Amino acid sequence: MNTQNIVRLLGLTLFVALVSSCAQSTENAATPLPSETPLSPTSTAMALPSFTPLPIHSSTPTPTPTMIPTLPVEEARTRLMDLLASNDNCRLPCLWGITIGKSSFQDVRAILMPLSSLSHSVYLDSPGPGGIIPRYTEGELEIYTAVGFITNPSSGIVDHVTFNTEAHRPVKEGGYEDIFNSRFFGENVSAYTLPHILSEQGVPSSVMIATFGGPLTRGGTGGFDLLLLYPDQGILVNYTTQMHLVGANVRGCLPNAHVEMELYSSGQGDSFFDLLEQTDWAVKLNYYKPLQEVTSMSLGEFYETFRQPTDKCVETPVNLWPTPEP
Repeated sequence: MNTQNIVRLLGLTLFVALVSSCAQSTENAATPLPSETPLSPTSTAMALPSFTPLPIHSSTPTPTPTMIPTLPVEEARTRLMDLLASNDNCRLPCLWGITIGKSSFQDVRAILMPLSSLSHSVYLDSPGPGGIIPRYTEGELEIYTAVGFITNPSSGIVDHVTFNTEAHRPVKEGGYEDIFNSRFFGENVSAYTLPHILSEQGVPSSVMIATFGGPLTRGGTGGFDLLLLYPDQGILVNYTTQMHLVGANVRGCLPNAHVEMELYSSGQGDSFFDLLEQTDWAVKLNYYKPLQEVTSMSLGEFYETFRQPTDKCVETPVNLWPTPEP
């Protein structure tokens, strides 16, 4: 089965398509958080996605799911927030206790099923592709989280996990809009913030950026993406935040950014990009440019700047990026 379709069906928010242009080096350092209002809307109204599992074709008999208690709503809310804040004390690429290459389908069900009282989308009845989309609401703010997994059809062991967490709020027209300035969100998904990932995983092999050279005239989902690649650890982390046009530069500030991850077994660096070729990232990576080519920072400088919480942002010249279509 094509993993690209699986990830889409799991309801993970996909990156807005960008048009690439020639990259060149710049002389812009990290700068403080902006106080100005973005030139483009924070987001357009959107309907949250749903997904339908595809049939599994395997000679391995499907195990009969065991009964796993569902937590009451308030207990499930507390459990979800604990997981987002601590990752269940599990070091990536392990997620919430799901260890890629070791955890079975039944192990995953035991971890995810208790949260099903928070989700209208629960697909845990048969070995992958499966997942759950629990939602935590605080006032008008919603923390939307999606966890998906794929199991090896012959062994029943998980070999790929996807993760996405975002902040939304409802709009009058129906649907939701993305929120990128919620301190509540940033503080409560602390296990996946940029400083935590850098301090836990070290200097990435690559840091890449994708953005636009003008305001998103038709809205959009932030418009500024920063990507970390850790092939040896089996980790891809993408942060999406609001783009700000500041003079001749595009600025992105990461403290409360949305998070998307693709997770594989560690120690398989040689096959990491082959695995990504089976996902939507095979296309999306074409729109990113290396940090060193579009900012004044080296990988080492980026790491030292952002491995601790900071009010600094990333800037890149407008003229390096395509103008959005009207």
